[in-house]
Amino acid sequence: MGKKRFFANHSKSSALVVSLAIHAVLIVVAISFVAVKVIIKPEPDFVAKRMKRPKMPPKKLQVPVDVKKRKPKPRLRKRIVSQQKTFTDIKMPEITGVKGGLGNMGGDGLGSLGFDMDIGDLFGGNKSMGGNELTGTFYDLKQSYKGKPTGMDQGRFYAALASFAKGWNLGRLDEYFQAPKKKYATFFMIPTISSSKVTEAFGVSDTVEAVFWAAYYEGHISAPETGHYRFMGYGDDILLVRIKKRLVMDASFEPYRSKLYTGWTSDADNNRKYPIGGQRLFIGDWFRLTKDEPVKMEVLLGDVGNISSFQLLIEKRGVQYRQASYSYKEGDETITGTRPVLPVFKTKEIPDNQELIGQMKINPNQVTLEGPVFGVVK
Repeated sequence: MGKKRFFANHSKSSALVVSLAIHAVLIVVAISFVAVKVIIKPEPDFVAKRMKRPKMPPKKLQVPVDVKKRKPKPRLRKRIVSQQKTFTDIKMPEITGVKGGLGNMGGDGLGSLGFDMDIGDLFGGNKSMGGNELTGTFYDLKQSYKGKPTGMDQGRFYAALASFAKGWNLGRLDEYFQAPKKKYATFFMIPTISSSKVTEAFGVSDTVEAVFWAAYYEGHISAPETGHYRFMGYGDDILLVRIKKRLVMDASFEPYRSKLYTGWTSDADNNRKYPIGGQRLFIGDWFRLTKDEPVKMEVLLGDVGNISSFQLLIEKRGVQYRQASYSYKEGDETITGTRPVLPVFKTKEIPDNQELIGQMKINPNQVTLEGPVFGVVK
């Protein structure tokens, strides 16, 4: 009864309280809903407005970058595989002109394999093979450089070569016809041959008669050892040798030698005593060479025709050479004695070619092919 009376007496107040309570609940619910909506509201997607940008040329990278070099990929060769066949043994032809076999890597001839494919002839090879040769030029004194006859005879021939021999001025020879072909000599070991072999060697046998001709050789040599050297030689008809612009030997055959007026005479006691190829050797003057020091060498060959012969040996002071006995007739007297067996002068090893060596007609009691090499290029 007490409670009912209380609500009856306070009915308006109670309704107010209830109304406030309901509103309070609604407010709390509304606030919670709004808070949740704010917290979990997803971020809006912003789409940028498309803008046209000017195209700029690319700039080089200014910052140094350590880029490793990439090795190029090797090119692969196509491999062709054929069906297997049975091969018979193939015999390779014998190779001549190889000094010391394939193991010789001295640079002679073809590349540095030791091949000497340009054997040439007694007057030299047909091309330079390494720079150790003396270059030879052939002159026909019967015609001028324009091809006109010069009226050459023996007297004029001697006078022309005597004029050249005074100062070795090549201008004296340039007045005459020159063979276009050069020869490259590494030795002078030419026995008695027909003079026509000379024009054949220089490639002018069809246009030049082998009379009243001269051949001038020049180049540089160097000694394998320091010391004093001298030449021994013989020429038919004319053989002159100069070293360092000094005439060291006139081995020309008489009477041509006396008509050249070179003024050279040998001071050797054994001059013209040692036989070689049916003749006797002239002995030249001593001259000094320093090891591996290049010096100029000049050789003049000449002939009035018929037959020719030019042989040049070398001797070093102080060397003990093999001795051989000799004998020859001089009038009614027989001359006998002993002599040194000297090496052929050479600027390269002489090719081991039996045909070429056979043409030299070497007498082992007079000459040897073994000996020093005077080439500039070692």
